[in-house]
Amino acid sequence: MLSDSSQALYILATAGLAGIITIPLFLHSRKLDAFPTVGSTNSWRSALKNMRGASGFIQEGYGKYKNAPFKIPMLYNWIVVVSGTKLLDEVRVAPDDQLSAIEGANDFFKTAFTMGHRVAKEPYHLGIIKTQLSRKLPTLCPVIENEVSVTLSELFSSQDTEWKPVVAMQAVQKVVSRAMNRIFVGLPLCSFNFNLRSREKGGHLFYLGRNPDWLKFGNQYAIDSIISGAKMDLFPRFMWPLVAIFLTSTEKHVERAVEFLGPAIRERRKLADRACGREMVDIPDDFLQWLIENGTEDAERDITRRILFMVLVSIQGTASTLMSAVYNLAAHPEYFLPLREEVDAVVRQDGWTKAAIDKMYKIDSFLKESYRLDGVSSLVMIRKVLKDFTFSDGRIVPKGCYIAAPSYAVHHDEEVYEKPDVFDPYRFVRLRSDEDDMKQQMVSLGSTFLPFGHGNHACPGRFSAAVIQKTILAHIVSSYDLKLDENAPASGKRVEFGIFMGPDPTTTVLLRKKSSA
Repeated sequence: MLSDSSQALYILATAGLAGIITIPLFLHSRKLDAFPTVGSTNSWRSALKNMRGASGFIQEGYGKYKNAPFKIPMLYNWIVVVSGTKLLDEVRVAPDDQLSAIEGANDFFKTAFTMGHRVAKEPYHLGIIKTQLSRKLPTLCPVIENEVSVTLSELFSSQDTEWKPVVAMQAVQKVVSRAMNRIFVGLPLCSFNFNLRSREKGGHLFYLGRNPDWLKFGNQYAIDSIISGAKMDLFPRFMWPLVAIFLTSTEKHVERAVEFLGPAIRERRKLADRACGREMVDIPDDFLQWLIENGTEDAERDITRRILFMVLVSIQGTASTLMSAVYNLAAHPEYFLPLREEVDAVVRQDGWTKAAIDKMYKIDSFLKESYRLDGVSSLVMIRKVLKDFTFSDGRIVPKGCYIAAPSYAVHHDEEVYEKPDVFDPYRFVRLRSDEDDMKQQMVSLGSTFLPFGHGNHACPGRFSAAVIQKTILAHIVSSYDLKLDENAPASGKRVEFGIFMGPDPTTTVLLRKKSSA
């Protein structure tokens, strides 16, 4: 890696040269003339503004061209934004060899350069999420609940009845990270107190103590990858392989991750050998084990890259949305009692099971409303156009561009949602026709609720994320009280970068043990 000053100079000089060379080439495709442009007449200037935060341009375009496509500029490309059931369905049913969700995600996350080229081109881990993780949630629910309960107890004293300020995002991220890693890599690596010190003795791996290094590393890896991807956006796509050499630390991250996961992978393979020899052994049941058993790779580095993918795409987004819900709860403490009564009733009847989680309709609605009101992205359903795509009205999006849906704008449309800028935690409870109405669940898909995307390529991990978020929120309302400082705004401060948005990570709330009153 270059020094900070050398890197900055390199970025500015190379990006400037790339701009001079490529801007005239990308700015005009006659096919794109059919789509109105949102932003200033200087597309380069608008593209730079979009990098700082795109929601303003997207909201402007949605206001002018709702249910019709419009385009916004990137530095070296265009995004055609579409809304309305008709257009979204046209995108949703388009064949993968024409509109690719995988290639869209790869480009926006720079997957090939932050996780590895094989992860980008052979995403078999997505199939494992669908066939293993989602299917085994009933078995995993008690495991998740145990990790959430233990983590909250470690973070907050159950005896502390005085109000104390808590940096909300920091606390939420720790709980989410612990719960996620419990189902990714199992108990030894998921705990704050885990200290991995291993030695081979008689063919067995010994774990001595516990240590926070894995969780800290995973969080830093995610941050570094996001920052590296943002820097790469300053360059045209053909330059990414070159600039990635200077702007990413992928191989160093993988090497560090193998130090954690390599011993676990080797030990699990020994357990499998013993099981094949008819010996009774306890085989772990987590994502790492499913990769070993069902994946197409054997090398420790390759398996490790898949775990890093899970860490990158799951923890930050899950924590951000849950943080918004926590802030909304602190801003509206009048909802504590009804939420608490719901949680107590279903847990008393069914325990901390998947059946109980599914019956927490008010908790589900509270989280879904937080998704709707705040969100983590101004655009979803991102598709890369691999072949020219023609809408039913005859307009053509040329190969190489992107198509996306304006989730944040749709969620704040008064023709879609009554009083869309007001936090209404029971909005989706009221919309249920009966208790079996699945359409109002937070994981349900549709053209008016888009945080997870829409169609076959919607986020496959949304089911596990929802279980974790609902479990954490249920524990918080059952065991703690929250409120805002008297000077805090009713709506939490938001930060934005490009199409991504989230709560201010420095935001604090006041927390104490649940009052007996």
